[in-house]
Amino acid sequence: MWNEERWENSDSPHAIMNASLGLMLDTLNDNHQAAAIGRICIITFAENASTHYPLTRIDDPRTLSPLPRGSWTNFEDVWRHLDRVVKRDVAELKQEGYSPKQPVIFFITDGNPGSDKRTQTLKDWKPFHDSLCSPKFRERPRIVALGMGDVNAETVINIRSSDPAGPACLAKPGEPASTLLEAVIDVVINSIGSTTTSGSFKFKVPSGMSRLDGATGR
Repeated sequence: MWNEERWENSDSPHAIMNASLGLMLDTLNDNHQAAAIGRICIITFAENASTHYPLTRIDDPRTLSPLPRGSWTNFEDVWRHLDRVVKRDVAELKQEGYSPKQPVIFFITDGNPGSDKRTQTLKDWKPFHDSLCSPKFRERPRIVALGMGDVNAETVINIRSSDPAGPACLAKPGEPASTLLEAVIDVVINSIGSTTTSGSFKFKVPSGMSRLDGATGR
């Protein structure tokens, strides 16, 4: 995330996210209700997308290895991967006798699709996003779009889901990476904990971000 040359090692977004994700798993495991019924999957993407932490029960965590590094933002590959993985995971849960609710994807990006040498347009990646969000897929996810770094508002809006409606938030200019990422992780933790307790999706805009989709509250 971001150009590592801009940051001291301990303050880089990559280092902060590595530390924060482990803390997130530990904190969620302390929430007995969330831990009993919740599952977490972590997917990373740069040049390519991969499942970094397969779908796992919160109360039976796996070892979380360090996040990989990358140099560009391949939206086409990550949405193709998400479409495949989410549908597979839902199908496997059903085969095991569970009745999964619609999952929530917290999609965090610091850049627009493509790289300095390659352009990706909306037409390149949106079909895979729309396949995942299709009304034909009953367990289609709610997608929360969280943008920072160089990503623009248009990209963030196109990431969010519309049915069910997902929030779209963009970092305010000048907000430091450490503040943003810590706020995002706190919101993810609180959202998962409160959603599993209440049975309905709960969300609060992270500190240092503005909401783009015109909604307030949830």
